[in-house]
Amino acid sequence: MDLTAGEMVLAAVVVTMGATLQGTIGFGFAMIAAPVLVLLDPRFVPGPLILAGLPFMVLLGWRERRSVDYRSIGVPLAGQLAGIVLALIVLGFSDVRILSRIVAGAVLLGAGLSIFGLRLRPDKKSFLFGGILAGFMGTTSAIPGPALALIHQHVSPARMRGTLAPFFVVGSLVGLVGLVWTGQMGREELLMGLCLVPAGVAGWVISALTAPRVSEPTMRPAVLVFACLAALVLLYRSL
Repeated sequence: MDLTAGEMVLAAVVVTMGATLQGTIGFGFAMIAAPVLVLLDPRFVPGPLILAGLPFMVLLGWRERRSVDYRSIGVPLAGQLAGIVLALIVLGFSDVRILSRIVAGAVLLGAGLSIFGLRLRPDKKSFLFGGILAGFMGTTSAIPGPALALIHQHVSPARMRGTLAPFFVVGSLVGLVGLVWTGQMGREELLMGLCLVPAGVAGWVISALTAPRVSEPTMRPAVLVFACLAALVLLYRSL
């Protein structure tokens, strides 16, 4: 890797912050990490960031296994797989600047939907659409959370964490296989992702302490502001 020690430390810090946030309220890992990582090196997204978050997602799903709503998994999971296939096709014809715009747009979309509190009925159509959008966003920009979180936004934080974790695990695994298969993730990207795995695990450890204590309404505004500012900087640079 041609990244400096300082850049890797900063990358690890934002990954830890993102993992801590998601382990606390159920989503936000990539909304925090992706914009900063792309500014450091566009190769961080999507492959290395997905890989860095995979062990964290597995650990989070295990920790919150008693809160999983299994009835709302099947349909969005099918949609997620379709969205991943669509994303892999798009990635085959895009360049770094286009990918940066996708990341920025995904973050702004997710933040905007959260700010305005759009409420979707938790039915099969919403689950299918949310799954497709999550699969596409997760594979192109490593940000699958906003689409699924929007559908589940009125459940408890524990249910949010437990129900979304399986989607992130499956989406990460399938997305990584697809990225490797299509040549979008090579040895260099693999090493970049592995170097950030400990940072994700550190976020999981910290979130075990913050989840029962930190108020979700208090954290969310700060997260949305940070995510929007980072996305706007990224969008400006891509133009």
